[in-house]
Amino acid sequence: MHTKKIIIVGNGSTLLDKENGSLIDSFDTIVRFNSYKISGFEKYVGTKTNIWFTCNRAHIKDCNTLERVIEHSWQWNPEKDQIFQSISSVYPKCEKTKREFVRNKIPLKNPSTGIIAIFMMIEDQEYEKPIYITGFDWWLTDKHHYGDNERRGALHSPSEEYQIISGLVNEGKVKFLE
Repeated sequence: MHTKKIIIVGNGSTLLDKENGSLIDSFDTIVRFNSYKISGFEKYVGTKTNIWFTCNRAHIKDCNTLERVIEHSWQWNPEKDQIFQSISSVYPKCEKTKREFVRNKIPLKNPSTGIIAIFMMIEDQEYEKPIYITGFDWWLTDKHHYGDNERRGALHSPSEEYQIISGLVNEGKVKFLE
């Protein structure tokens, strides 16, 4: 089986430090999440998206142009999850993260969408290891996202996420895009 080279593109403002758009677009699979922005930022963030991980409706109109849409929320019951319901009404193949996976595989109480995406893509045998990541700032910058003024989630632990991801780098499962 041929594995695909994958990159997960975060929304951190450090993405604007390097013009990596063409490099990002050279990957077989490009994962973005939540309220990602492309228009006006192409030379930094690229133009393609294959997989959208989300806990919001920001790109619901684009669902049918994507290979996969994966929704996560702390509402685990899909019948009660309003975001999942609205996305799956437009994109019936929308996947919902599994509570057991998040609880058993990710050693954090409230993992961010980004780290959930990282762990799920590591587990997916379709993708070459290491998986690449870029645009993860762990809230060390003044501006949280490069393309908007969304507030930072109060429940996440960015320093713990950084430590976990550093461990995944040491294990050869994850690599930062240079």
